[in-house]
Amino acid sequence: MNKKNNKQFQSSDIRMKQAMLELMNTTPFDKITVRLICDRAGVNRSTFYAHYADIYDMIKQMETNLQKKLMDTYPISEKIIPLSLESFIPFLQFIREHRDFYRVALKARREFPLKQGFEPLWEQVIRPLCLKAGISSESEMMFYFVGFQAGFTMILNRWVEQGCVENEKKIAQIIRNIVPSVWKSE
Repeated sequence: MNKKNNKQFQSSDIRMKQAMLELMNTTPFDKITVRLICDRAGVNRSTFYAHYADIYDMIKQMETNLQKKLMDTYPISEKIIPLSLESFIPFLQFIREHRDFYRVALKARREFPLKQGFEPLWEQVIRPLCLKAGISSESEMMFYFVGFQAGFTMILNRWVEQGCVENEKKIAQIIRNIVPSVWKSE
């Protein structure tokens, strides 16, 4: 039986993710189908659907795994001020390293991630900055967060679409400039 924790299930998952990454490099996202992924991975459609609801779910899970990898490798230091130029550089380097994935993931995103997957950022950075600025309404905090996320996501999307030509420091400065003024401590 092919259960979630057995080797065959995990092997199928790895092959499907690899197939998706390969297709992302050669095929426009709107042309990638479950059938193409399955054919390339050597699995049945039922195997795909045992892992994912659809292609968007697959992309979302792959992005969640990359976010976890980023957070595990992100340099945590008291010297790095949240939402500063220095705080964006490692993130942008990670995006550049995985740009083929993010080129498709950012295009395929149906909604902004909001707090899901970003709980540490929300709890350790955004919420305290809002409280410091006198914003206590969670609803109002979310408006600032959504606005920042939208701008941040569109900047990343443009940067990745253009092949990450600009260096990380330049993009970090652009992102820094869209940080809401109520969050800036200068």
